[in-house]
Amino acid sequence: MKKIIFSLFFSFLTILTIASSPSCAYYSLEEATALYNMGIDYYSQNQVQKSMDYFKKAISLNPKFYEAYYNLAQIQASYGYTDAAIKSYEKVIQLKPQDYESALELSKLLYKRGYLNRAQATLAKIPDSDSHYSEAQKFSQKIKARQTQLLVQQQKAQMQQELQSKMTIDLDKQNQAQEAPKTEVQKPQQEDEPKLEQSNLLIELSAPSGVAADSMGNVYAASFSQNKVYKITPSGEKTIFVEFSQLGGPIGMAVDAYDNLYVANYTKNNILRVTPQGVVSEFAKVKKPYCIAVDSTRKILIVSEQDGNKILKFEL
Repeated sequence: MKKIIFSLFFSFLTILTIASSPSCAYYSLEEATALYNMGIDYYSQNQVQKSMDYFKKAISLNPKFYEAYYNLAQIQASYGYTDAAIKSYEKVIQLKPQDYESALELSKLLYKRGYLNRAQATLAKIPDSDSHYSEAQKFSQKIKARQTQLLVQQQKAQMQQELQSKMTIDLDKQNQAQEAPKTEVQKPQQEDEPKLEQSNLLIELSAPSGVAADSMGNVYAASFSQNKVYKITPSGEKTIFVEFSQLGGPIGMAVDAYDNLYVANYTKNNILRVTPQGVVSEFAKVKKPYCIAVDSTRKILIVSEQDGNKILKFEL
């Protein structure tokens, strides 16, 4: 903690003020210095609250008392008064812009409170000629890394929100279509407009997501909102193939050479394996799995992990 000797401090002020300052100002400076020294004495006795009180009293008599602000900021930061310490350090820098040590300490407190842009702006004031510049640059990199991490998290949250919103909208549209009376409306056919024949329709699902087919011609279709996987045989028979208690938000699906079905279980953060007989087991832990594919040549399962921005591979 910075500490000054009373006699030296006051004699210096006397030289500056005795010729021009009113006597009341002279005594205010003397009283402020006495209060400041009492604050230091109380701190040395581990009476922290009294120490802060006397520094504040000294500041009230002398609002430009730089040393009092500095010591007050240090105590506030040390004992967890982060917001108060930020204000005190800002006052220190206002009174003495070249106090780059205080600028570095202020940036650390701003980082702690999550004010990352303000922390970077404070560090930018430290010149490369100052002894604190190297430490300031290292801390600046730490702030940038946290800013990048927060940006990635925001992007992930936005993607998940958009996905959920799309699923909800699709489900609402399907519910409205089921409730609305069916009427046939004749639309004029354009020459280049493709026709959707009735034979193209395989199955109608609520919020359909992943699809896959096995070597026997069976087709598997997942419903994200219903948490089910349906099986459609080559003859068109539709049955519920997987309705498992741990199935949550199935999206991507793939089938291996042995007709085992793999399901990207999005909201449960794992990959499920389902045998041709319908036996379900957990194949791998993956955070927010999305798309999956089977590489039959190398006998591996490839998975996109949305939460980690990764593409993973697993041996089959």
